[in-house]
Amino acid sequence: MKKYLDYKPEKMFIALALIFGLIMTFFNPPFNVNDENWHFYKSYDVSQGHLIPESILSSAQETIGTPYWPEGPIYFNADKIIYCLNQPFNFKQTSKLDISNIAIYPPTPYLASAFILFLGRLFNSSPLFLMYMGRLINLLIYIIIVYFAIKIIPIQKYVLLLVALMPRTILAASSLSADSFNIAISLLTISFILNLVLIKPKIIKKDLFISISLILVLSLSKQIYALISLLFLIIPKEKFKNPIRKTISFLTIIIPSLVTLITWNSLFKNLYGTRIALSSQQDNLILFLQDPSNFLFLLMKTLTSLKMLDFYMGTLILAGGSQTINFLFYSYITILVIVAVIATSKYKLSFKTKFVPLSIFLTIFLIVFFFEFITFTYPNSKFIEGVQGRYFIPVLPLFFLISITIN
Repeated sequence: MKKYLDYKPEKMFIALALIFGLIMTFFNPPFNVNDENWHFYKSYDVSQGHLIPESILSSAQETIGTPYWPEGPIYFNADKIIYCLNQPFNFKQTSKLDISNIAIYPPTPYLASAFILFLGRLFNSSPLFLMYMGRLINLLIYIIIVYFAIKIIPIQKYVLLLVALMPRTILAASSLSADSFNIAISLLTISFILNLVLIKPKIIKKDLFISISLILVLSLSKQIYALISLLFLIIPKEKFKNPIRKTISFLTIIIPSLVTLITWNSLFKNLYGTRIALSSQQDNLILFLQDPSNFLFLLMKTLTSLKMLDFYMGTLILAGGSQTINFLFYSYITILVIVAVIATSKYKLSFKTKFVPLSIFLTIFLIVFFFEFITFTYPNSKFIEGVQGRYFIPVLPLFFLISITIN
């Protein structure tokens, strides 16, 4: 065992992520990841230069090509895949695809796969071949970013390693989903700020520039994770020239992020939700404003349901299913908790220091449930609908910081 523990966790990550990631990339059936077909359309839209969609229906003005699986197959059909790999783009047939459900997503997570699709059109490659190449480039970028995240984080390296290697995480990383980039850049941001908190003797301009860049990228990926920037608050004031300099530095990081969030959302204030949803957003919002306890009651009922707990754990670690699969993902989360608890660190983390990352995690947790309550929950539903465990992967390491002990 000692032989394996001598390996640096970031190098272990590269080896394991490549093995399992490549398996997921090529043996997971096409478009079989959550909404992967829509993310493919979004990547294609970005590859056409539509960084900001022209309208709700703005997407592939030229049909991406046929045949494709709009809903995703439930099995690996080798003959069908080989056939589709030989089908080129169809530029003659025109169509508009409704991607309003993901149109609000900024273009940043799609730039790499969009570049692959752009090249593919030049060489008249088949859409299915480009799907695999898009998956591959997303996986490689994920591995590179998370490698540096594990390398620079001063604490809980093996917790970060386990989070980054969860089957659900690798499934997302080796897909066209925006989750691949969102998870990677969130983990890197957490690692970088913790590095500033615990290792850097002084905060210099270079550190601020990198922080601003990371938070801006987060803001242009999935905006809710920009709240990770609040970790900056736990950097000791002694690392700045004076307390005022810390405040100015914090504002320098936060303000560009807020401007970006406000600007982007103002462009799409009437876009999201125009697609038919499961509930009336306006009715649910009015209901909440009249009596917030309705939301709180439904939240507690949801979180105390064993059925919903199985679902959240399953979609956090793995796809839920039989009791055997339930045993597997509960075993994984148990190992993750044990590793977090037994890990020691030479760095002292006060209760106040731990409180901030835990508060960020809980805030994002509540925002996700509230958003899905407003958007996707029927007025008379028994539980809050639409929440999946995978939404919390990018900030899961923040939760485990409460377990840090001192050597």
